[in-house]
Amino acid sequence: MNKSNALIIRNLYASVEKKIILQGVSLTIYPGQVHAIMGPNGSGKSTLAYVLMGHPSYKCQMPNAKCQIKLGSKSIIDLPTEERAKLGLFLAFQSPIAIAGVTVVSLLRSAYQALHGDKKNTIKTVQNPLLARRWSGGNLSLSDFTKRLKEYADFLHINESFLHRGINEAFSGGERKKMEMLQALVLAPKFAIFDEIDTGLDVDALKIVASAIQRLKQQGSAVIVITHYQRILKYIKPDVVYIFIDGKIVDHGDATLAKKIEEKGYSSYATISKHH
Repeated sequence: MNKSNALIIRNLYASVEKKIILQGVSLTIYPGQVHAIMGPNGSGKSTLAYVLMGHPSYKCQMPNAKCQIKLGSKSIIDLPTEERAKLGLFLAFQSPIAIAGVTVVSLLRSAYQALHGDKKNTIKTVQNPLLARRWSGGNLSLSDFTKRLKEYADFLHINESFLHRGINEAFSGGERKKMEMLQALVLAPKFAIFDEIDTGLDVDALKIVASAIQRLKQQGSAVIVITHYQRILKYIKPDVVYIFIDGKIVDHGDATLAKKIEEKGYSSYATISKHH
């Protein structure tokens, strides 16, 4: 496969508050793939997500260790979060917060323009001349963007009225997770990271979210699914499954590895981790 458009992670060590969490993690993710990262609590799964997005509390470099995070040939390890997002990285949070005063549609409209807009060419097909001057969505008109947003909301079974409410205000846990998925579908990132997107979802919502992940894959996005269980993986067939224990990848394989974890748990990996 061509690594020129891959997310490449090599020898990644990461610490928070001087405590080492990740210990030499290496993996490569190509567009159109789904990679599942599994492991017990405290194994470093969420830390990997935060490090990839450039969380300032997480330090990547260790003495005598050359850590790498690259998009193709471009190193992003020193870039701030907003620059990584503009290059195509997206993180859906494990516990999305509410933001009063900022509507869902406003957030997505601004984010889409920041990611896909052409600052030199303003779309001139908008009926309202005031909006025409403000909208810069690349090849997508404002009316087409709004249509796409509503179509994705309908696909996720999100009531259209939610789009005009404050972000996650008075939303249930499941509704918040659907909103994270809506953002990913609308923004169409190159690499989408979902940190325990299955937590708090009933079976129907789980199937909807799984269908959305499959849709992202079909559209060419690479997807990283971080989870404890095989629950969501019953509806998504990952290309690769990684097992994290104590900040290390101790095993990897195809979708059958997730079934093995469901049957036997993570205890069999405890000894392996100590010898890595």
